[in-house]
Amino acid sequence: MTDALDDDLVESVDSLGTQQWSGTCYRYTSAMRDPLSGEGARRFGGRWNKRGLFSAIYLSDSEKACMVELERAAAVAATTPQNKLRAPHKLHHIIARDLSVLDLRSAAAQLTVGLDSTDLTNDDWTACQQVGHAAWFLHVQAILVPSAGGVGLVITAYEQRIKPGQLDVLLTTDLTPAVYERLCVDS
Repeated sequence: MTDALDDDLVESVDSLGTQQWSGTCYRYTSAMRDPLSGEGARRFGGRWNKRGLFSAIYLSDSEKACMVELERAAAVAATTPQNKLRAPHKLHHIIARDLSVLDLRSAAAQLTVGLDSTDLTNDDWTACQQVGHAAWFLHVQAILVPSAGGVGLVITAYEQRIKPGQLDVLLTTDLTPAVYERLCVDS
């Protein structure tokens, strides 16, 4: 680790404690990627993990939320989801069991760790990454937070903190432009 932790932030995150969370999650990946690997997020960074520090597996609580995350990724790449899906992609249904999560669904919890609603949605990830770093340092297994896309929840699971059997792939299907469009309409 090269980035220093903010001791006050660590205390604030610790004061919230964790809750057990289980549920079905969804994740899209390119066809060649391991659905339970956070290596890409470690290499490139994400909203809840700074580049190069630790691995994070980004999950959504619904297929619709997962498709909204796909839309956000496509927009960052200056393309459309349909164009992004020209390359083979997969949609994974993943069961999460008894994850110890930092629950940031409420405005009060967000405020406790120094976040506001704009931190959860804007393109400057610094504040969220600092909270993620503090949570990872405290051995929190995941963060549960409203999706930046405004639909559903994101579960950011810290790969090194997950125990065997806590995340299992239930089903993997091809994610094509037609599947994407159906999920956007049906969900």
